[in-house]
Amino acid sequence: MKKFKPTILAVLIAVLTLSSCSQRLVDFTVISSKNHAINFDLEQGKATTGKSMGVFALGTNIKDAMDAAIVAAGPQYDILINGVVRSKSYVFYGGFIVEGTAVSSRKLIASLGLEGFEKWKKENNVFVPNEDVATE
Repeated sequence: MKKFKPTILAVLIAVLTLSSCSQRLVDFTVISSKNHAINFDLEQGKATTGKSMGVFALGTNIKDAMDAAIVAAGPQYDILINGVVRSKSYVFYGGFIVEGTAVSSRKLIASLGLEGFEKWKKENNVFVPNEDVATE
């Protein structure tokens, strides 16, 4: 029986450790599974990215990646629109990456009006986790 040569083993280990996979999971508009028209100038927003990564993807989730994206945009931003959620995995490391346009709810309310904003949220079942959206 032939033994593996060290170079073949080294190549196999290198291929396993350097390979990766990326998969697109979902597109979202204001964390909604439906596309909605928002009468808002997206140039007032800021492109941003957030990650939730870990060894064997343990402890990772999409919400943490979204929160990281909003935090990375800056303190005045609190909503992500036109986003993409991706699953990223390596051999022993993986998680989620969120990319999108961060906008300020204050600017969105100024554009739609408070009543228009509240009506839009109710009509489209917009998910607001803790209702901390700035309304003043």
